[in-house]
Amino acid sequence: MRKLKFLSFLIIILLGASCAPKEEAVITIGPIKITKAEFERDFAKFNWSKPDTKEARQEFLDNLINRKLILKEAEARGLDKEKSFLEGVQDFWEQSLLKSAVDKKAKELFLTIKIDDEEIGDFYNTNKDKFSGKTLEDVYPEIRLVLFKEKQKKSVENWMESLKKQANIKINYKALGIDK
Repeated sequence: MRKLKFLSFLIIILLGASCAPKEEAVITIGPIKITKAEFERDFAKFNWSKPDTKEARQEFLDNLINRKLILKEAEARGLDKEKSFLEGVQDFWEQSLLKSAVDKKAKELFLTIKIDDEEIGDFYNTNKDKFSGKTLEDVYPEIRLVLFKEKQKKSVENWMESLKKQANIKINYKALGIDK
């Protein structure tokens, strides 16, 4: 199933790439062709800590060529077809997709979080002893942040619970060695 998902994903990527208008290659490494747009995109993505100079571009170009040659050699040896590699790609894909989904949902959820002055005042009054004699005005931003983080956590927990309720989850606890 994992391989099927990965292969489907790869086919979609390749089909999308094949439908794109062809741009002239500015770098050719055997059968590998790299356009100016691809070079610029990768340079911007991977060279963020250095200024855009001729030297930085040359260093990036040298590293790019080295990476592509090593990748070509790895493919020639069949490393891209090894089970451990494919499992690593699948794990990376899942982690990347998970991060994207959580980040997107978190932004949606966090935009709905509201904290009013009454909540902040109640929190202050309930926890006055923890503020070492500071006034509400002194600790207002701190309390607001604490309440915001609590609501963030609760909203993510609620989202996860709603996903669990919608799913058909069955677990054989005995087979897993978990007593329930």
